[in-house]
Amino acid sequence: MLDRAITLVPKFAQAYYYRGLVRNKTGEYDKAIEEYSLAIAADPNFAPAYHVRGLTYGRKGHYDRETEDYSKAMAIDPDLVPTGFTADIIREKDPDEEIEEYSKAIAVDPNSAWAYYSRGIAYRMKGQYDRAIKDFDRALIIDSNHVWSYYHRAAAWRAKGEYDRAMGDYNQALEVDADLPWAYYNRGLILRQKGRYDRAAEDFSRTLGIDCNYAWGYFDRGVAHRMQGAYDKAIDDLSNALAVDPFFTWTYYHRGVSLLHLGKEPQAILDMQEAARLGNKEAQSWLRERGEKGTP
Repeated sequence: MLDRAITLVPKFAQAYYYRGLVRNKTGEYDKAIEEYSLAIAADPNFAPAYHVRGLTYGRKGHYDRETEDYSKAMAIDPDLVPTGFTADIIREKDPDEEIEEYSKAIAVDPNSAWAYYSRGIAYRMKGQYDRAIKDFDRALIIDSNHVWSYYHRAAAWRAKGEYDRAMGDYNQALEVDADLPWAYYNRGLILRQKGRYDRAAEDFSRTLGIDCNYAWGYFDRGVAHRMQGAYDKAIDDLSNALAVDPFFTWTYYHRGVSLLHLGKEPQAILDMQEAARLGNKEAQSWLRERGEKGTP
């Protein structure tokens, strides 16, 4: 059935993803990685594919690739919980088993930054942020240039609502690696949340300077421009986001709002209709209030 879906729709990212999960289950890890890579090529913002490709790299011992893919997944969707298949297909071990294994690795080598870092990720996936932070702390004592520990510790601080500490860790990560786009991106999200739209837009621009196909960078910079009243810039960015990912409903919604502010109501209605067609509740409500049809 998955093969048939891919034949009919060659850029069907989810079909490649699920086919990769089946390959994982049978231990065909190289073929699984190929499938996840095809899913990512079809949809560069498909976070679950990065997540499971990273896990698969880890099973093969490619830990640098594992952490890179895992970080990409978390940058796209910080609250990612892969769905669609049961947990035993997605992961060979649950987080508790991973914690136990990394704890054994730490007992053997207490100076392994990688083991503390990896256990920290497992704690973070369980929502045990304080324990995760302690492990990232330990990894950074051992290796002060462990960029991914700064990055993931920032994510844990952010999950706890401690945004200033998260900002500090994103800054530290960027001191180690000035070309880490997701650190700029996530720092930009915090800056925008604080109402510092100019600086947020700068960070999103840095993200896009490194990865010009990152739809979320265009989207969030567009929203920052909209919040400043720079509606022409917002429309340009939101249009670029849609060129990369045409299925994110909020992009149509925010572009519609920007068009309304410029007095371009017919175009705004079309965007709201498309957002509503894709399931956006705010757009559906907006159209109902004005007596407009819900779809184009």
